[in-house]
Amino acid sequence: MKKNTALLLIAAGMFLTKTNAQQFFAQDNYVGALSSDVSKDWTTGWTEWDPQQKSYPAVTETSTLDASSAGKLEISSTLTLDASKVYLLKGIIVIKSGGKLVIPAGTVIRAEADLNTTPKNYASIVVERGGQIEINGTSSNPVIFTSNKNAGSRNRGDWGGIVLCGKATNNQGSDVQIEGFNNVSFDGTLAKHGGGSDNNDNSGIIKYCRIEFGGLAFEANKEINGLTFGSVGKSTTIDNIQISFGGDDSYEWFGGNVQCKHLISFKTTDDDFDTDYGYQGAVQYGIGVRDTAYYDLSYNAASGASTSEGFESDNDAGGSGKMPYTNAVFSNMTMVGPVYVGNTWANLTSVQKAAFRRGVRIRRNSRISIVNSIFMGYRNFVYFDGDSTMVASGAADSSFPSNMAFRNNLIVNSGAAFTPASSTANGLVEVSNAIYLNKFDGWLKASTNANNINPVAYTSKTVLEDPNHPTAPNFRPVSTSPALSGAGWTTKRLLDYGVYNHVKGFDNLVSYSIYPNPANSVIYADLFLLNNSNVNISILDLNGKTIQESRKHELHAGENRIELDVKNLNNGLYLIHVQSASGNMSSRVMIQN
Repeated sequence: MKKNTALLLIAAGMFLTKTNAQQFFAQDNYVGALSSDVSKDWTTGWTEWDPQQKSYPAVTETSTLDASSAGKLEISSTLTLDASKVYLLKGIIVIKSGGKLVIPAGTVIRAEADLNTTPKNYASIVVERGGQIEINGTSSNPVIFTSNKNAGSRNRGDWGGIVLCGKATNNQGSDVQIEGFNNVSFDGTLAKHGGGSDNNDNSGIIKYCRIEFGGLAFEANKEINGLTFGSVGKSTTIDNIQISFGGDDSYEWFGGNVQCKHLISFKTTDDDFDTDYGYQGAVQYGIGVRDTAYYDLSYNAASGASTSEGFESDNDAGGSGKMPYTNAVFSNMTMVGPVYVGNTWANLTSVQKAAFRRGVRIRRNSRISIVNSIFMGYRNFVYFDGDSTMVASGAADSSFPSNMAFRNNLIVNSGAAFTPASSTANGLVEVSNAIYLNKFDGWLKASTNANNINPVAYTSKTVLEDPNHPTAPNFRPVSTSPALSGAGWTTKRLLDYGVYNHVKGFDNLVSYSIYPNPANSVIYADLFLLNNSNVNISILDLNGKTIQESRKHELHAGENRIELDVKNLNNGLYLIHVQSASGNMSSRVMIQN
């Protein structure tokens, strides 16, 4: 992204202006991941729905990606693989700052982990801060990471996975480590992320790539994901990824703001899409598919239990108010749960009922948004878990603010889903405190949210063509599907990622955010403008007295960031006031120096 910088004295502050911002969300008129048009089916040509039996060529190159003797192999310059070879991956391949691993279209990498060796062979790829991976698959020639075992014997956890570590923001600190890596005997410092506020950080490109049978458990309850993002910035390209038969989550984001499109999670163990540590990015077009034979085996453990959800989202493990909040936006997701079409929750086995739970579990003070999506075949559509999540959503005062949106979703089968023994769930929504059940139920059903709940019977070809076929699923909507109408694009959470609509009361402003809050030295104001504009940013006390004022300055169409130096202000509440010819906006912020 092109950057223009201009000085603007606000005490010791300055404007950092970013222009030529790209629109992220495409405004399709259907909900879910696909249209009914077979020519526009983005899953065609590069996906694989039966990787357990797939015939892959034998390994022909055993040295380039073999780090097993030392446990790790570091890449500090550019290493380009050869698509005519089939590579064996052993040990941890570490792409250091300044290094790059380039993998051309059609390359096959077969991985083989072994935790009984010395040193342990984790068979993983870790892109460190400042390093890059460039996976350049195509729609007809994808890059494939898979198990080195023979067809029929491959299983989840045969190898590790891919970990990207960047320099974008998170809410945990400057040197956060992906779980499990701290006890790697030959290098306990791997896989650390954060350390800056470079939300335009670039960890590389991954496009048209399959990642199969990853998810190795480094330790008990510390499995690596198929694809892990640690503070990854939005200059990273993530597009057309299929993760199949993973041993933990398919995708997990720890902070950062990377934007992703066309993601598939196929028959994974734990969660399809997991967000933590202040992930602020956006995802459009995704498919999540559950298989009743594949679930987290710790579902009934006395400690460390984990049930398998479509989405799971935390602000952090303690449910703190640390900022930035986890507030990602997902649109056009097709989520196919463990209750197959034509079946009911009651017909699952007792183990399946205990292991598989909700389409969405929002907990620990998170506030993500899911819109324009399909959910079918779950115990409950969404679980708002914990008092902090209730308060964040606005349920406590019935305000339900726009920082958490669940709109224009098609939800099928909730009527025949979970029948609770208590008053905390009703098949559509589940809460941790029964006093909120009616509030959340009413909110999800409100006409303003436009959720389409059980409009058709949960039987064959009422929604999708054939989503439960074991080896050749078809996720396109049938011609009469309610998925073909009902998408919406006016939610403010969508505006934050580039959909060009007006924010009421400030005609030129598309999105506006102030962070961190509380702040102790610096406040950032991000403004996305439709046109060039003169604006004035002031800091006021609660009585309206100007404490700190900027001169008017010409901002550019697109993204702009204003940095305010507040380290000399007294502790307390202040107003950040934005003024232009087209309107005014104010936000409260707490200063804690």
